[in-house]
Amino acid sequence: MDRVRRFTGQLQTAELLEVTHVNPSLIIRTAQQHASDPKMLWGAAELLSDWSNKRAMFEAARQVSGTNAVIQLRYACAAGQNRDGNLALALFRDCQKQDAGNLVPWLGEYWVLKQAKQPLPALAPPDWAAYRDGGAEAARARIRFLEAAGYSPYSARRLGFMPDAFAVSMARDLAAPPVNTNAAPVLLAVAKSMQESPTFLLTELVGQTLERGVMASRPDAATSPTVSFRIVEMDKRRDELKALLADVERNVVDLATEQQMVQYFDNVLSMGEEAAMKQLAETVRGKATSP
Repeated sequence: MDRVRRFTGQLQTAELLEVTHVNPSLIIRTAQQHASDPKMLWGAAELLSDWSNKRAMFEAARQVSGTNAVIQLRYACAAGQNRDGNLALALFRDCQKQDAGNLVPWLGEYWVLKQAKQPLPALAPPDWAAYRDGGAEAARARIRFLEAAGYSPYSARRLGFMPDAFAVSMARDLAAPPVNTNAAPVLLAVAKSMQESPTFLLTELVGQTLERGVMASRPDAATSPTVSFRIVEMDKRRDELKALLADVERNVVDLATEQQMVQYFDNVLSMGEEAAMKQLAETVRGKATSP
């Protein structure tokens, strides 16, 4: 019963069942009611699929927020995803100035230039820069917006966690051989940072793919002990993650209650997907074995 109710967001009538999917008209109408709240406008922009509406909503969110760095980065990624290359490049370069410690705008510049078949410059972000794609913050904005629009807690989280990995997709694209020599140092830094306690497991797995691509471009790739050792490390880690994912999908998710799944989604954003999966498994199994 819990599984069925989760699929409908615990909604019982035909009228309310309409809010188990993202309704663009409802999104725009709700955003208009919160025109002075940058996070609500941001959540709406994240949820809209039509680029003209999405772009207008991101512009509104950026202006109301006073050019919030995370909103601008998400706007840049959305522009890239919608093949608005000139806008994406301008936004990514502005993000580099606003948040020099974030590697994603540098990654975005490379991706846009590669799509346009332009030369990739030898960029030099700070040594202490890290990969921060704003994915967790964006999910929170979407969930907050959906709840304000009338979605149930579970539906808001299920829809708020929609596939959202354009920065990750850029990294995957740039991992394809041959890896550009000028881009290799930045891409290696991106790859390593993507694997350092990311919110979502997909980020770590693609970080591995990117690191493999950069290492494969080394002249000594076939003979280097460092490369061989690192590949063994990543293979072991990937097998661990695959085993965890398989266990949770097969033996945990279908047994979890709606309340447990809501808590799981919240835990993903606060502690990371790996820790949240392990905690969900412990919670469900603890309940299943209790008298």
